[in-house]
Amino acid sequence: MAARALGLGPLSGTVEAEVESLAHGGEGVAHVDGRVVFVPGAAPGDRVLARIVEEHPRWARARLEEILRPSADRIVPRCPLHAECGGCGLQHVPPHVQRRAKARAVADLLERVGGRRPAAPIVCEAAPREWAYRQRAVLSWRRAEEGIVVGFHRAGDPVALVDVPACPVLDERISARLPDVRSALIGALGDEGPAANEGRLALRALPGHEVDAGVFAADPGPTRRIAGALAARGLPATWGRWDRTGLRLADGAPRREVRLTYRDLNLRVGFDSFLQADLEAAAALYKAALEMLDTAPGEAAIDAYAGIGVLACELARSGARVTAVESHPGAASDLRANVAWAGGDVHVLEIAADRLDWRRPRPDAIVVNPPRGGCTRRVIEGIARSGARRLIYVACDPATLARDVRRFGAGWRLDRVRAFDLFPQTAHVETILRLTRT
Repeated sequence: MAARALGLGPLSGTVEAEVESLAHGGEGVAHVDGRVVFVPGAAPGDRVLARIVEEHPRWARARLEEILRPSADRIVPRCPLHAECGGCGLQHVPPHVQRRAKARAVADLLERVGGRRPAAPIVCEAAPREWAYRQRAVLSWRRAEEGIVVGFHRAGDPVALVDVPACPVLDERISARLPDVRSALIGALGDEGPAANEGRLALRALPGHEVDAGVFAADPGPTRRIAGALAARGLPATWGRWDRTGLRLADGAPRREVRLTYRDLNLRVGFDSFLQADLEAAAALYKAALEMLDTAPGEAAIDAYAGIGVLACELARSGARVTAVESHPGAASDLRANVAWAGGDVHVLEIAADRLDWRRPRPDAIVVNPPRGGCTRRVIEGIARSGARRLIYVACDPATLARDVRRFGAGWRLDRVRAFDLFPQTAHVETILRLTRT
């Protein structure tokens, strides 16, 4: 018997369990009386005491109370806030164990949710750096009883914030500016009313450029003043609105456009355009996507969710005829500038992917890189009608990827899957797969 209940009732109170693996999301997985129990903070091989905090008919979630016997794979986290901060929850296991768990999660989700078994074992490929790799990050700020708090949400609590004076996964240039960020917020907010009680702070440190920032709030009124306080401390900043749709620049706020040399491309990127958090690690992701697309000169390709156009530019330079689709106005503006510099046959459409007529470009190949929510049904139906023979799907969430693979149906064969550890110390995994029309 893998575990035994010590409290009253089927799974109430405290349980003793052997942690078997890590689930997608990074929680330890144990089995107690025939039910799966998820234990955040546990490592595979740990023998633990855990208190049940959430119970369902077939699974439960527990809070780690005590490690009775630590796993041989358990290590000391580098960050002193590891147990509290929800930013990166896997520092207690070494990177090779993290990657093994991520590869297993991708394979399990594709088979269990997607209905497809990969032909070969999936290996999660390591990032060049395991620490100080994040060149882009979004922190939260809030006025609290103890003063201004700047940091990340508390582990297991989407409301509470953990004050973060330094962070070992942030680019060292960003981490070094956190004290300036804090003092700028304190100086700018003063006794401002409720509208200035909380917001988001985006920081980036691109290669060849100094750190710059963007400050956002539900009411953008105070954000310009905060941006001015940041600039006075040598941290150029823009400002805008934060709501459920994301971060939006205010009218008149600077885009902070910079030029970036990346993969032999000269790219323009504004502050409001998406860019991978670790550009060095993402280079392997782009290379894999291009290899899987395997476009010949003269073939037609659709790059949906094209962003600033890294793939579109490289496809065009290889001789493909490209239709690049991007709905975000700022990113679409950068996309146009970048494909104009790269040259080649690229047609840019500033529309949402689910409004595209996927048949008109008569594509031979399609690459999609949707947001975390995945592709809409309308996009999947459009791709099915497109006539394309090859589809490359780049995903930041293997759960929505697996769901979409099932939606594509039996008309597509799963050829190849690759996983990338773009966010070491966290449970996030990037996945690329190729579907070929049968």
